[in-house]
Amino acid sequence: MARESYDVIVIGAGFGGSSCAGLLAKRGLDVLLVEKNARAGGKAMSLSKGGFTYTAWVVIGAPVEGNLYQVVLDELGVADLARLVIPGTQGSIYKTTAGKYTRLPLSSTDETDPNVIFDWLEIDREQRDPALQFFAELTLMPAEKIQELDGVTFEDWITRHDVPRSLYAFLVSLCCDGMFMVPPDSLDAAEAIKSLQDMFLRGGGVFCEGGFGRVAEAYCEAVRRHGGDVLMGTRTERILVEGGRVTGVETKKGTFRAPIVISNAGLQPTVLKLVGEENFDKSYANYVRDLVPSYALLGHRYFLRRPVTDAPYGVVFSNDSPWSLGRFNLAREGKASREGVLYYEVPSNYDPNAAPEGKQMLMTGSFCPANPHLDDEEVQAWADAGEKILFGAFPEIEGVIESKELYTTRSVSNATRDSVVPGAGGETIGLAQIVGQCGSHKPSIQAPIAGLFYVGCDAGGSGVGTQQAIESGMNVAEAVTRYHRLRKARP
Repeated sequence: MARESYDVIVIGAGFGGSSCAGLLAKRGLDVLLVEKNARAGGKAMSLSKGGFTYTAWVVIGAPVEGNLYQVVLDELGVADLARLVIPGTQGSIYKTTAGKYTRLPLSSTDETDPNVIFDWLEIDREQRDPALQFFAELTLMPAEKIQELDGVTFEDWITRHDVPRSLYAFLVSLCCDGMFMVPPDSLDAAEAIKSLQDMFLRGGGVFCEGGFGRVAEAYCEAVRRHGGDVLMGTRTERILVEGGRVTGVETKKGTFRAPIVISNAGLQPTVLKLVGEENFDKSYANYVRDLVPSYALLGHRYFLRRPVTDAPYGVVFSNDSPWSLGRFNLAREGKASREGVLYYEVPSNYDPNAAPEGKQMLMTGSFCPANPHLDDEEVQAWADAGEKILFGAFPEIEGVIESKELYTTRSVSNATRDSVVPGAGGETIGLAQIVGQCGSHKPSIQAPIAGLFYVGCDAGGSGVGTQQAIESGMNVAEAVTRYHRLRKARP
C-alpha cells in the first residue's frame, strides 16, 4: 500500500524510469514508482494473446557484449527474472536491382567473409577495397575524432567516402533508420558512429525471453525488494510545484508527496502538460515545444498457422529504400512512394515459448510520421506500403495468415507518450537523435524547477533505443542520489 510521502517519485516504468527507480531504491532512497499501464516496459512492453507473447512493436537491442540490460539486472539482483537471449543470426533481405529478394547468406563461423556480403549486395570487385577502408575508418575511429563530428549529419560524413549504393542502403537501413528512426541527412554523425562501433565490435541483436518488457518488470520488482512501492495502472495527472520546487504528484489514486520527481513521461509532456508551461520561463517552454521527435513505426502483427521463416529479426531493403528528409516529406504529402525499409521480428525464433507449437507470429514495422492523429486514409496508405514489401519478401505468408492486427502511432501514443504538440506523441524512440539534439546539445536531465528531473531517451543517455533509456536511468540515478544527499546535509 502506497504511503503519503517519499524521498523520490518516478513517473513511468519504461526502461529509463524503472531502471532509475530500482537503482535509487537499492541505494536506500524511499521510492514510489507510478505507471499508467498495467505492465511495465513503456515502448518495449510485453503483450500476450492466444498463446503468443511478443513486444508491443518491433524492438531490437544492441550491443550484445556489455549490454546495459544485464548490467542493471545484475546490480539490482534480479537477473533471475529476465533471461536475455542472443539468437546469433538475422534475416536481412536485399531486393536486388533485378527485383529478386535475397537473404543475407548465413555463416557457419562467427566471422563473415566480407566478400560474401559484397556478393550479396552486388558490389563490383573494384569497389570492394574502398568499401573495406570505409568500414575500417568507421569501426576504428577514435573517440576524439568522433567528437569532432558532433553537429555534422551522418549523410554529410558518409558521402565523403566512395560507398557503393547497395552498401549505403544496407548500412542505413539496418543500422541507422532502425536504430535511430531518423533519416541520415538529419542524424547526428557522432551519435551514429559511436553506436555503430558498439554494434559492429560488440554485436547486435539481443532479446529477452517473454519480450523486452520482462526486463522493466524485473527492475520494478527490484524497487519492491528494496523497500519501495510500485503503483501500476495509475496515471499521473499533475506534477505539483510550490515556490519553484516540486512537492509531489497528483494521480487517479491520490496525491503523493516528495521533494524529488523524476519523469519518464517524455520531456514535452512533462513540461507542457504535467507541470504546465506557466511554471517555466517562456524561453524554456518554447525551447521544449520546438524539440523534434523521432519518426514512428507502423505495422502489423500476423498470426500464422505455420512458420514462414527461421529468422528472429531482419530488415527488408533495396537501393531505393533509405529515407531522406525530402523524400519522407513528399511521401507524407502523397507525392512519393511510401515504400521504404521494412523491419520484422519473430519472437518464437528466439523464444520457443512465444508461440503455440507449430504456429508463428511475425510482426512488421515501417517508417511513418509520429503524428498519433493520422486519419484513416493516411494510416492505410502507410500500412499498405509496408505490407507490399512484406508480401514481396515472403510471398507464402498470405496463404497462412489466421488473423492480423494493425498497430499505429495512436497505439504507441496511447500506451506511452501523450500528444502535447502537433505531430508528436507516436514517436518510436523519443526526441530525435538529430544535429542540435545530441551530444553537447542533448537536453539536460535537470529541469529549471528544483527537484524535477527527466529520464529516458529524451535526456541523459545516448545510443540505441532501450539501451539509451537505461543509460539515462543510470546517469539520472547518480545525479539524484547526489542531489538527495546534498539536501539532507543542509543545516
